[in-house]
Amino acid sequence: MDRCVNCGLAIRHCILGRRLLNDEAILTVFQQWLAPQSVSSSDFVCQACWNIAQNPDALNRERPLGHQNVCIRCGRSLASRVSHVLHTNTTRESRIYNVIQEWIIPRAIPPTSHICHACWVAADRASVHMISGPSTSSQQDNQVIQPQEQPSLLAPSQEIPNISPPAADISNEPVPSIVLTQFMRAVDTERKCFIEGCQRTERYRVPLSMRKMLFNQYKYYIPENNRLCDQHLVIESWDFMDSLRSNYVQTFTEKHINDM
Repeated sequence: MDRCVNCGLAIRHCILGRRLLNDEAILTVFQQWLAPQSVSSSDFVCQACWNIAQNPDALNRERPLGHQNVCIRCGRSLASRVSHVLHTNTTRESRIYNVIQEWIIPRAIPPTSHICHACWVAADRASVHMISGPSTSSQQDNQVIQPQEQPSLLAPSQEIPNISPPAADISNEPVPSIVLTQFMRAVDTERKCFIEGCQRTERYRVPLSMRKMLFNQYKYYIPENNRLCDQHLVIESWDFMDSLRSNYVQTFTEKHINDM
């Protein structure tokens, strides 16, 4: 893959460009730093790692990285992205870890490695799809929120809440609400992707990190039981906020406010 052999940054995302290891002195430095990994003159490094290797004391230093915070799978910088540390503390984390390890062979996963949220979602889905595919029936809501049957998208440290029907559904009385003119809210729905006009049938829980990002940056609140399709789940840009702003309400119940 076209990435820095030292820090793992995808070269296409490197603003300063890439350098071919055709300088024998620089090549020797990286071969020493990365031993026993094979490094040849056909490999590339990012400009930041190249600059570090030019230091006269480079051979006497422990291996430094030109970019410290990089997704181990896709090579994107994590400086402005939601990321996850790769753990094996739970069954779910171990499954994700094993998927990532398989994807990056022959490279190994160093300690405290991070992956971006998009890769975490992809690995989580890849591991769980072996057990069951996504729910497409509105009659299977209980299965949708079970992590063993449907890939839940809350952060690994978050527990999935026990969802109970609100009292208003039982009594048929209107739920008291207030208007918050400074905030927007997506319409509550578990039956489809909440993005207006989306016709896809997959229904994945909106990750807590994504809900926080939309609320903090755009004052756009997503109810905790809303769903996203597989395509909108891994989108890397929220440039379609204009479409979200055309499909919102500004009434909030006590449940919404407590969740905010």
